Amino acid sequence: MNIAVAGTGYVGLSLAVLLSQHNNVTAVDIIQEKVNKINNFESPIEDEYIEKYLQEAKSGERLLNLSATTDGAAAYKNAEYVIIAAPTNY
Repeated sequence: MNIAVAGTGYVGLSLAVLLSQHNNVTAVDIIQEKVNKINNFESPIEDEYIEKYLQEAKSGERLLNLSATTDGAAAYKNAEYVIIAAPTNY
């Protein structure tokens, strides 16, 4: 299954990492630096489990079908599901 996750904060990145264990997940963010980190299996945020899972994926201990992009249109076009994880502290 192809899933796109819009937003790579705590909620979006948590969902993307967990879902990518059994699905193809594309994380979408507007910040290129965050996208680059995710594509290198480095967490752009401090979270024990996200950091652990990404490190395990980087070392080959865990398979994550996870990629990140700033091109939302392409990610959403190929997705069967889109999860929107927008900031909630407005």
